[in-house]
Amino acid sequence: MRLLRAGIAGWAFWEGFHTGEWILYVLGGIFALQALFNAGCCGSTACYAPPARNERQDDTASVVYEEVK
Repeated sequence: MRLLRAGIAGWAFWEGFHTGEWILYVLGGIFALQALFNAGCCGSTACYAPPARNERQDDTASVVYEEVK
């Protein structure tokens, strides 16, 4: 994914140079920073993945039940 962002940044800088559009430099800068710091668009836990459950733990074996009459 990092190489894809770096490629998009390179393309944006190249096109900005050829067309003279300053907005492509901004877009290239954003993608270059994402590639440099390996950061995506998942800010504020937008891509939250729950922690993996450990299937080896058997917590039900330690439960003690008491019958109430």
